[in-house]
Amino acid sequence: MLSLLHCEYIKLKRSKFLLIGILGTLIVPFFVIVKAVTNYFSNPEAVISLFSLYDSALMFLMLLFAPMVLTILGAWIISREYTDGTLKNIFVIPVSETVFLCGKLLFFAIITFMFMLISWLEILVLALLCNCFIPVTQLTIPSFIFFFLKMLFGGILLCATQTPFIYLTIRTKGFVTPLIAIAVISLINVVLSNSGVAGFYPWSASYLLVIGRLSGQNCPKEISICIILIMCLLGIVASIFRFKKEEVK
Repeated sequence: MLSLLHCEYIKLKRSKFLLIGILGTLIVPFFVIVKAVTNYFSNPEAVISLFSLYDSALMFLMLLFAPMVLTILGAWIISREYTDGTLKNIFVIPVSETVFLCGKLLFFAIITFMFMLISWLEILVLALLCNCFIPVTQLTIPSFIFFFLKMLFGGILLCATQTPFIYLTIRTKGFVTPLIAIAVISLINVVLSNSGVAGFYPWSASYLLVIGRLSGQNCPKEISICIILIMCLLGIVASIFRFKKEEVK
């Protein structure tokens, strides 16, 4: 498994996708800080709090930016094996289709957590820098740890809600279908994020679970978690079944 993860890292590094993804991840925290500072200058009585910064960052990450970027990354990780014709060469070595695909899913999860932690760290650094010129409240170590755990939880839920797009990539062997699907889902996220049915919609429910606002959406937390878990497991099982059915050896 470690060899598979190392190979995925080398391929991602050579393609510059990792660098592009990291740079793209930096956009959301920077945008959140700039927006908060702009609001402060237009209304000096407004208070910039660490909570509001992370809350805004999580909203953009969980509902819009992260699903789009991760879908592109996941589709690239899978589809390039088909477009480059490397699967036949890979399966010459004694590795099963299930282990191979699980290695890709694990690598995808690692990248997801890395993106979330980079966002957490950037907000932390920018908030500290901003506090040198503009007061920022809640700058305490417990607050940083609290939002660190929130980001990790968000990473878990993002991984869980991405498995259907992995299946679509394996099914179609390309980018187009997963990207169209995530574009539609992201638009629905924006519409449903404050509605009463948001808790039943896995992608918006993930965001509400992370920020702790699901209780006001007329949906028990347990039901949302079960929906996300079932969708995740179905996506993984369907991906493995479809991948093994390809018979690419």
